[in-house]
Amino acid sequence: MPTRRAALLLLLGALPALAAIARPGLWLAVAGFDLLVLAALLADALRAPRPGSVLAERLLREPLAAFLENPVVLRLRSRLAVPVALEVADAPPATFASEQHRTRLALAAGGSAAHAYAVHPRERGRHAFGDLHLRAAGPWGLWARQWRVALAREVLVYPDLRARAGAAAPGAAAPGSAVRGGFAEGREFESLRSYVPGDDVRTVDWKATARRGAPVVRELRPERDQTLWLLLDCGRQLAARLADGRTKLDAAVDAALALARAAVDRGDRVGCLLLGAELGSVLAPARGRGQLGALAEALAGARARPEEPDWAVAFDALQARQSRRALVVVFTDLADPDQSALLLARTAALRRRHLPWVVAVADSALADAARAEPASEAEAYARLAAERILAERDLAAARLQAAGVRVLSVPARELAGRVVSGYLELKARGRL
Repeated sequence: MPTRRAALLLLLGALPALAAIARPGLWLAVAGFDLLVLAALLADALRAPRPGSVLAERLLREPLAAFLENPVVLRLRSRLAVPVALEVADAPPATFASEQHRTRLALAAGGSAAHAYAVHPRERGRHAFGDLHLRAAGPWGLWARQWRVALAREVLVYPDLRARAGAAAPGAAAPGSAVRGGFAEGREFESLRSYVPGDDVRTVDWKATARRGAPVVRELRPERDQTLWLLLDCGRQLAARLADGRTKLDAAVDAALALARAAVDRGDRVGCLLLGAELGSVLAPARGRGQLGALAEALAGARARPEEPDWAVAFDALQARQSRRALVVVFTDLADPDQSALLLARTAALRRRHLPWVVAVADSALADAARAEPASEAEAYARLAAERILAERDLAAARLQAAGVRVLSVPARELAGRVVSGYLELKARGRL
């Protein structure tokens, strides 16, 4: 394709043509000039770099982390004996935010260069990069050739495994140690140690004390090898967008992975179940670090859909797969009174065998709207609606708690830390 320089040269060639209208004798000179320009364009086009003259690769680390900055590096190497200036345009997925995937690079003869930029995936799951597009001009800059380098590939975007996940309760103990900070000790014997003022006298081992002639206490730790199920509501209630652009389901997925990581670190088995109008993905509980990758892959495909979850199908599927007592953590919202009533009926029945825990993803913006001082009629109606939604949510939570179901309702930004903290407390108190 012709460049701007070529267009400018052709425009300059048009000026003598205008003059030749008044002086017909100039037509021969104009024709000669035009032929010279066309010859220059043809020569420059023939000498412009061709496909294969520049090698390229795209480097990135998989899986990518959703809603975080992920670096991408483009490396290019020239096979030409002369310098070349390139226009480079990468093709990240449309659901990724990126501002620097287009650039200009100058390559020396036989040289190489790299360009780094970042992408911010706004959805989990599988996505596809397109080919890399290159454009290089001829040595005179009159003609440019554009081609693509076949770098199209599929990439996986997982929830953040690092750390929204890493928030644990203050004073939480390391894996395998006794839990302090107000929690009761665990129930599994770990070791004996000398008595320290402040120790609970109920932990004194009197036989060991008699043998040693000094007070000795038993170190206890929370039980291991227990089972944890994560149930995620992929219906319409968690499809609402939060202030940071994520959905409530995104926050629930991050919190679920935070909880799974804490459980795996403490020797427990973790499984998950995604539910909507129909039963979604089901991952059987397992222990070990490898289970975290399987959980991340299963949760990467979680999508909130405009439908109601079928609690009956979900809880029936869980009870068919889990006979031994387990902690069942249900991530949902309690804003819909009808859905909350169905959830209440099923979780109350689940208590006979398991320990259910309902985790509701609250919305800070909704709480702010319920407290706002209205300045107009529309704002007054908005406050009234927010107050009604919060009242229905509080009523649903109170009914669940009255039925003996543990309930946690906190804003998305606090969700991961509070869920991990609650799990550690349950473990330490031997509730499982």
